[in-house]
Amino acid sequence: MTTRNTRRTRLSASALLALALATAGVPALTTPTAAAAAPPDSVAKADRLGMGLVGFDAKVAEAHGYRIVTLPDGSQASVPADKATAAAEGRYVPEHGVLKPGGSMSTNSYGAATGECGSSWVGLDPRGGGRATLTTGMTLVQASGGPWDIHWHVDISDNGGHSTQNYDEYDGYYSGLGLSWAASARTLNLTRGWANATVTWGSFTITEAGWLCYSYSPTTSTTIT
Repeated sequence: MTTRNTRRTRLSASALLALALATAGVPALTTPTAAAAAPPDSVAKADRLGMGLVGFDAKVAEAHGYRIVTLPDGSQASVPADKATAAAEGRYVPEHGVLKPGGSMSTNSYGAATGECGSSWVGLDPRGGGRATLTTGMTLVQASGGPWDIHWHVDISDNGGHSTQNYDEYDGYYSGLGLSWAASARTLNLTRGWANATVTWGSFTITEAGWLCYSYSPTTSTTIT
């Protein structure tokens, strides 16, 4: 795994508030029934959905050379520190990492394949003998600076019940450019029949630019043999 800066173990109050506001407006996720979930054959299944920007962590941004500023139209943005004054005065217009007024409550882009932050994914590959390989991760846009602090959870449902696989940044590895994080693959012992894997709505990352990005909760289904 590529060495990263030391992580914080606690979220700031503003980051927690942004997550709470984003979650409040999201439709409840439902688990498919066994009949609906079972695909016609036992093959690897994967799904990818976007990641949305819900707020900023100013301390993380500043630690990596960014500033959170208010733009002339009332939007907030994370910009390089040397462009903060120009952005606040309207002389520099950031193209990414901009949160419109009230944007943390918006779910208009929920379900899109790619969000403001990038995309997230989950895969479940049946291996026989009641086992399956679980993979998950994210790929962020360059302007985000890449993932810095990761809080990731995948719900597993099968004929035997439910469980949750939890991850943090040390349970995976980064791409050479530092914009992608993939969790280390895990082998699960499951009950034969249908199985679902869903990245939970509470899965998110704080990026080096201070973006607070949550997953649009991709889900995938397969048959365990």
